Amino acid sequence: MKLKIGFAGFAHVHAPGHAEYLRSRNDVDIVGIFDENRDRGLYYANKYGFEYVESLERLVRREPDLVVIDSETVKHLEYVKILAESGIHIFCEKPIGINIQMAREIKNYVEKHGILFTTGFGHRFNPDIVKLREILQSNEIGEIYVARVRIAHSGAIDKWFKDWSLWFAVKELAGGGGLLDLGIHAADLLRYILNDEAVEVWGIDLNLTKTYDIDDFGIAVITFSKQTVAVLESGWVQVAENPSLSPDIQVYGGKGTALKTFMGTIYYSRDRNAWIKPNPPQIFIRHPLEDIIEAIKMGRKPTITVDDAVKAQEIIEATYISSAEKKPIKLPLP
Repeated sequence: MKLKIGFAGFAHVHAPGHAEYLRSRNDVDIVGIFDENRDRGLYYANKYGFEYVESLERLVRREPDLVVIDSETVKHLEYVKILAESGIHIFCEKPIGINIQMAREIKNYVEKHGILFTTGFGHRFNPDIVKLREILQSNEIGEIYVARVRIAHSGAIDKWFKDWSLWFAVKELAGGGGLLDLGIHAADLLRYILNDEAVEVWGIDLNLTKTYDIDDFGIAVITFSKQTVAVLESGWVQVAENPSLSPDIQVYGGKGTALKTFMGTIYYSRDRNAWIKPNPPQIFIRHPLEDIIEAIKMGRKPTITVDDAVKAQEIIEATYISSAEKKPIKLPLP
């Protein structure tokens, strides 16, 4: 039996990619697309051969198994509430909330109603990053002292956000700018590769280009519970392409160094006295949407959970607070 899937909003820049991916599968049916921006909804419904529905309630009446929330971030909580109360599983684009309060409310609805929920932390399915985590957890480079993760692009320099995507640069709709948009990926990657939780954050957010009235760059220095110090750098002000240098990851331990670059994962081991280019593992799930579809079919939890989404958002929110108050911020936030 085919899985029935709907869309709630088509505002996110990743929404077309989600539509293309789902159209490529022969085990799902798209039962409808709802968007409060009717012109946008009709445009994409016609482009991809989906049916436009006039309200989220009408979409719910079609009894989808899964709904993809690709709306403006400010609308996520409203949509999650309706879907969770109807027992519908959810893929929600990141960040899941405009702030940590909204993210926690979403988590409460998800857990209260027992639905499956995931978000777009797709880097976790990159075979080179999976291999990097394996290297770190196997003690190949010893105790980990320092890590750096940079995820960035040139969106502010090149004025990417306009028309239907301009909301990305409106704080009331998006919650934050380049630091939140891309930094939340970096925050999740740090938690994932280090297998640890952040306990303190120093940070700063800036608007360097003045292209939009929102932050376009940020840096956080994060202390984890095992005393690893990590530097997170993200924003829309870096030209590094063909191939992209993002994500760029460096990890330094007592016995070596591990790097994730556009050439893949490599590491230096003092025990082996050599730089090593390991083969990445064979990974069959390569996308969070693929993962939650399998989770629904198999009756398991998604690889990326609502708790992962909340904890990554907490790191970024602490960075904004630290920047505003000019002091380190302890985690978890109150």
